[in-house]
Amino acid sequence: MRRRTENKPRKRMSAEDRRKAILETTVSFISQFGFWGFTIRDVAQAQNITEAGLLYYFKSKEQLLEETLKYADRTNQIAIAEHLGVQGVTGEVLDDGIAYHCDLGLKAISTGTVETNADRPEMVRLYTLLESEALSKDHPVHEYFEQREINLLKEYAFAAERDGVADPERTALQVLSAMEGLQLRWLNGSHDVDFVGEWKAIIDLLIP
Repeated sequence: MRRRTENKPRKRMSAEDRRKAILETTVSFISQFGFWGFTIRDVAQAQNITEAGLLYYFKSKEQLLEETLKYADRTNQIAIAEHLGVQGVTGEVLDDGIAYHCDLGLKAISTGTVETNADRPEMVRLYTLLESEALSKDHPVHEYFEQREINLLKEYAFAAERDGVADPERTALQVLSAMEGLQLRWLNGSHDVDFVGEWKAIIDLLIP
C-alpha cells in the first residue's frame, strides 16, 4: 500500500519581509538598468507575485523608487557606521549624517565609506546610475539628489574642520568629487582599479 504524502503549505512571508524582499530586488534591477530600464512587472515576476500584489505594497513605480532609496540610505549609513565603530546611527534620516554622531574627521569618514562601498558594488551602482539619470530635471528623484549633495557637502565640511584644513567647504567639495570620480572608474571595470588603495593615496593628497 502506497504511503499517502501530504503537501506542506508554504509559509507566507510577513508584510514586512515581503516589503524588504521587494526593495532588495528593486535595488538589483536599478543597479543594472536604472530607473527607466525596469518595470513593476520585472520586480513582481522576480518576487513571484502579481503586479497587483506588488502595487498593494507600493502604489506606483515612483513610490517604489522613493522607498528603495530610503532603504538604501538606511542600510548604507548603518554599514558605514558599523565599519567605523560609530554608535547610535540608525540611518533613519539622510540629513543627519555619521559625522554628527562621532568625533572623526573627513579623512577617516571618507576612507571608511570607501572601504565599506568596496564590498557593496551593487549599492554604489544604484546611486551612480540614478544620480546620472537625475541630472534631468524631470526625473522623479532630481530634487532628492540635489538635496542629498547639499547635505553631504555640509556634513563633510563639518567633519573636515576636525582635520584642521584651511577651507573645510572647499575640501568637502574636493573629497566628494574625487570619491565619485574614482567610484566611476572602479565600476567601469575597464581598468584594474584598487578602489581602497587609490582612495588612500588621493585622500593623503587632499588632507595630508
